Amino acid sequence: MASNPLYPIFLKLKGKKVLIIGGGLIALQKISGLLNTEANITVIAPKVCEEIYDSRGEFPNIRKIDIIERDYAYGDEIGAFIVIAATDNPQINNMIVNRCRDQMILANSVDQPDYCDFYVPSIIDSGSIKIGISTNGKAPSVAQKLRQDLATLVEMRYKGLIEIVNDFRLKIKKKILGEENFDRRAKLIRWFTKRSFRRLRDERLKAAELRSKERAEQLREE
Repeated sequence: MASNPLYPIFLKLKGKKVLIIGGGLIALQKISGLLNTEANITVIAPKVCEEIYDSRGEFPNIRKIDIIERDYAYGDEIGAFIVIAATDNPQINNMIVNRCRDQMILANSVDQPDYCDFYVPSIIDSGSIKIGISTNGKAPSVAQKLRQDLATLVEMRYKGLIEIVNDFRLKIKKKILGEENFDRRAKLIRWFTKRSFRRLRDERLKAAELRSKERAEQLREE
């Protein structure tokens, strides 16, 4: 079985320039995934769809999205942290990526895996839980289906667990101080996490057992 050599990473984009070249629905899709990152988004395209303009929001909650309606020009990428080339011309997209690579800028050419320094994964975003799913650029539709299935599971079972464990972690950090106690704190947090998962599992089993009994009683009454 072929391995996936990608290195998964979650980037902090707050205040950083993210350049989107293209103004259609694909560009809109990429922008939608960036809206909550607090990045400084710049869109360059000769024609920009209304949905991209709408994504900026309304006063007083206007998002930082600069829109420049013209063709891409050499040098537009300077100062960008990442660049996404999302025009409808693969050759232009690939040219942009090559220029970015010459400047050590991470770039992505949509639907061109060989011209991508990174892939944008299919994302599950449920409160404090964020999961990125990648198929190594081979089957985005599979990643999307996995996202749909796993999102339901996360929402139903694990969403509230993060805050419970985090509250315990913060209490332990206040009560047990000092670098020399790092291992002790970590051990207690792991113990509490395992216990929380066991409780969650036991609650699901009890709920399933109760539903089974209720169903059996309904069948007897019928």
